[in-house]
Amino acid sequence: MHKQMLGLLPLGGKGHLTEIYGYASKGVPGLEIVGLGTKGKSIKEKFIFLSKKYNLKISPKRYVLCIDDNMVLGSLSSKEELYRWLELPLLILYWSMAGVLPIQNLNDCLCAGRISTRGKIEPFRFDETSHAFLERLDAMNLKVIASYTQDLRGLTYFIPLDEIIKFPDAS
Repeated sequence: MHKQMLGLLPLGGKGHLTEIYGYASKGVPGLEIVGLGTKGKSIKEKFIFLSKKYNLKISPKRYVLCIDDNMVLGSLSSKEELYRWLELPLLILYWSMAGVLPIQNLNDCLCAGRISTRGKIEPFRFDETSHAFLERLDAMNLKVIASYTQDLRGLTYFIPLDEIIKFPDAS
């Protein structure tokens, strides 16, 4: 099984789209994040922790999540920690492959957000981007996974984040 979607790195008023893809195989069970260097390990452990905390049934497979983008690699040493905005799309991709989430087709989906170990999701605020950027996303027929804001009303393709993922005791 393989899936892919787009993540977003916030760069001023426009943002940078990055491909995120993954696959599941019958190899040694576990999760691997490729393309984030040592930062991928802490994100991987966070995902494992959240999966256990919420008693999610993850099929015993080898899950590999990949990011192949020089912009992301360049942000790894940045104090802004831009790569953390990829936590939400990576988690959605992982849990979708594991059959935990109701959404399965992610090929034309885009999202960005950070996640705490308490399950608090900080989604990217698309209302902070330029109107032209949102129009470009709409023209690309991308389904934006985000929290609902007034500025997203005009998007043709919008998937409310809380219909896909919600942590019961996030604080």
